[in-house]
Amino acid sequence: MEQNLLLEILAEECAEVIQIKSKTVRFGMYNLNPITGKSNRELLVQEIGDVMAMIRLVQESGLFTKDELEGCVEKKLKKIERWS
Repeated sequence: MEQNLLLEILAEECAEVIQIKSKTVRFGMYNLNPITGKSNRELLVQEIGDVMAMIRLVQESGLFTKDELEGCVEKKLKKIERWS
């Protein structure tokens, strides 16, 4: 799949995580979606999983290496630990 398309889908999936995060904060983790019958927690897990899948596909496309991403993850974890 073309890298630009992968990045576009990744951005869309990130937006979906933001949307369900907002609903989770507003209505609660275990509030049920009236249309799907799923809890906000279930929907959040699903959307984060979708983001992780897209990250894997972007990585497999050669745009980023696993080592590059892991380096960034470690930096972020240290930053959160320091400031939280």
